[in-house]
Amino acid sequence: CPSSSGKPNHADILLVNLQYVSEVEIINDRTETPPPLASLNISKLATKARTEKEEKLSQAYAISAGVSLEGQQLFQTIHKT
Repeated sequence: CPSSSGKPNHADILLVNLQYVSEVEIINDRTETPPPLASLNISKLATKARTEKEEKLSQAYAISAGVSLEGQQLFQTIHKT
């Protein structure tokens, strides 16, 4: 369905747990081909994944080094600024 924000090339997605569905009724069958998906910026995704992995490893190192929870939170706050 169209985006509730009104932004072009966006759509609202609704997820339904099919274990709770007992009946499906087709109200309106679409025959037109959907628009092509937007291309992904693979290098940007890879950079983001690498950064998140480094952050998680840093957090794991802090836990294994015996740093207190307050110290970990302080480090994360400083790191974000």
